[in-house]
Amino acid sequence: MPIGRILRRCRRHARDLADIGVRRTFQARTRPARPLAPLDDLSSRSVLVVMAHPDDEIIAAGALMSRAPKTGVICLTNGAPREERYARHAGFDNWIDYAQARRREAEAALALLRRDLEVSEALEISDLELAFNIVPVARHLVKSLQAGFGHVVTHPYEGGHADHDATALIVHAACALVARFGGRPPIIVEAPFYNAAGGEYVYGEFAPHADAGLVVQFDLSPKEQILKDQMFACHSTQKNVLSLFGVSNERFRIAPRYHFSARPHQGEVGFNELTPTITGRIWRAAAWQAIRELDLLEELA
Repeated sequence: MPIGRILRRCRRHARDLADIGVRRTFQARTRPARPLAPLDDLSSRSVLVVMAHPDDEIIAAGALMSRAPKTGVICLTNGAPREERYARHAGFDNWIDYAQARRREAEAALALLRRDLEVSEALEISDLELAFNIVPVARHLVKSLQAGFGHVVTHPYEGGHADHDATALIVHAACALVARFGGRPPIIVEAPFYNAAGGEYVYGEFAPHADAGLVVQFDLSPKEQILKDQMFACHSTQKNVLSLFGVSNERFRIAPRYHFSARPHQGEVGFNELTPTITGRIWRAAAWQAIRELDLLEELA
């Protein structure tokens, strides 16, 4: 082995060892107390919805997007993993066809809102690969967060899905970058999806977090429930997943200030079972490197 490669490997190993102590130092820090405004009037505010997959925006905020005076949607992945077993399971020959179908489903569902979206963007990163694209996506998101939105709705960091967690980190990182540049970032609000914090998956419930705001629940009118059902029906490839979520209400809370370099809760993350290419250990290593590169250790580690 060339001496240069050996030296680079040794330096990287030494840095990784030093990082263990640095990570533990940041993870042990308690976030200072902060005032949290109630979210009772969220539906009358300007809201940007930033989600991991096509259909996540409907699960989280289908009715909220119909109520808010100004809203937009950014979807970070195409919802189609490159592993062909996922496409075949959904009835497609390959992941490209699966991704195109998911895009069409999302477009049809959002069209049912019958309103203009201030922002509408799909970044088309492959499903299960978002953790390896945190830095460029966070930087890209900064401009949209400065487009006059008071709140940004996204995923909690709960270990339910690797892309959900990466989206949460990306939104928190982008808001921190807005603040660093002298701007006023939107308030980060999260909606519940699924997590296995208690050992088994639960759906539509938040994992408890001491730094989170109070949960506010918006009950949907019969008309809104019909709309949300129709939007769910557009996502025919995801009907099994969507059947686990109700349409009677939407719930939100102000996001806690997470330590993204630490596990989201006791025990291991639920997405370890999905694929060996992205486990909790791999995800946290990628997150740590992204936080380092963005120079946001104080804010996010």
